[in-house]
Amino acid sequence: MKRNLASNRRERGQSLVEVALFLPIFLVILAGLIEVSQLVITQNRVSQAARVSSRFGATGGQDEGMVIVALNSVTQTLGMADDEWDMWVVRGQVSDDGTAINASTWEFTHAYGISNTVRYDRIDESAIQAEILADLQKDINPTDYDEEVGGIRFVGLYALHDVESILGLDAVPYLTDLYTIRGFSYMRQTGETAVVTNGCDAFPVTISHLARSVTPPGQAPNPYPDASDFTGPSNPPEYTDFPYHHPDVPLVNAQEGDLFYVFEGYGAGNFGWITWNEGVAGDANTLNESMAWPGNSKDYTDHGDHSIFPATPLYPWIVRGYVNPYDTSDLSMNIGDYVWANTGVSNSNALRTTLNGHIDLDRQIRLIIWDDATDTGSNGKYRIYGFAVFKLHGYSLQHGWILAEFIRWDTSCGQEMP
Repeated sequence: MKRNLASNRRERGQSLVEVALFLPIFLVILAGLIEVSQLVITQNRVSQAARVSSRFGATGGQDEGMVIVALNSVTQTLGMADDEWDMWVVRGQVSDDGTAINASTWEFTHAYGISNTVRYDRIDESAIQAEILADLQKDINPTDYDEEVGGIRFVGLYALHDVESILGLDAVPYLTDLYTIRGFSYMRQTGETAVVTNGCDAFPVTISHLARSVTPPGQAPNPYPDASDFTGPSNPPEYTDFPYHHPDVPLVNAQEGDLFYVFEGYGAGNFGWITWNEGVAGDANTLNESMAWPGNSKDYTDHGDHSIFPATPLYPWIVRGYVNPYDTSDLSMNIGDYVWANTGVSNSNALRTTLNGHIDLDRQIRLIIWDDATDTGSNGKYRIYGFAVFKLHGYSLQHGWILAEFIRWDTSCGQEMP
């Protein structure tokens, strides 16, 4: 009996030693399997987000709408914070002979994120162009490129998403890239334009359709501003930095690269700041919130504003997004609608930081173009003539002007210019 007890003790001791030796290895293997599974699942989700977004864009969806579609597809499964994502909308057209992508049609617009993903600074546009072209030409005889590939228009979404490692490997050198998931999809753009019934997104800046492009320094009627007049950026651009600019051109006839130096002044100037509804204050803080990327003209979430009247009967709180001044149940911003003027803007440090961020990142942002119809009622209102994409290059909060480069008219909300 004593011999059996000793033998059992030895066996139990041996088993404990075996478990002690094997358990850490097993846990590492298990954690590794979970880690790999997480990366594979995230890859599928990011790739799917890119696919549904490019499908929306291929039928005429606007850039901001493509981002919303992508985020909506992963909203229950992945983090949504803009420091975890960078997204670019890709647009272009293949040359008629099918051997290249026309440089004049290529657009690679940073549409979401704050340039914080690990691989952001290594994005290579030329490599992405080559990838698209090679995919289009695949399995096609080069002699048939002109017929099979020539003239194709395409639109897509290129997305980067940072994943947090379970094992902390995202902080290990040479492994960090594994935890930035890439999703890329493009589609041939159809000849149809999608009719988007929920209106357009925009940033809270409006420019008169009667505005004319800037003239050289010292030359009438609209000379380029002196460097000392700029609030931002710290190193203002010079007139000669814009080789594609045409002086004294009406905005309605503008071409890509034309530069507009427009002055603030409700009823007198040719540019103005906007607030999206009557419920929020018309001041620099509101403007800064609306100017922060990616904008809030469609933000109807509850921010805790319950003590004052709602901006719209559809929500029992103050919303940040657009509300039609003449029909507060209408949240769709379209051509012919009115938007509120924001006449309380001051020289705010936060606003300067936000505006400088757009300039530094060379962002393309959609702005509202207003016609000559205004309403001089409470706070004043501008009537929407159309939407156009600009790059902001400079501004003065003290003197009330902006310097913006015209990129294109934007009818991607399913609306034609009047």
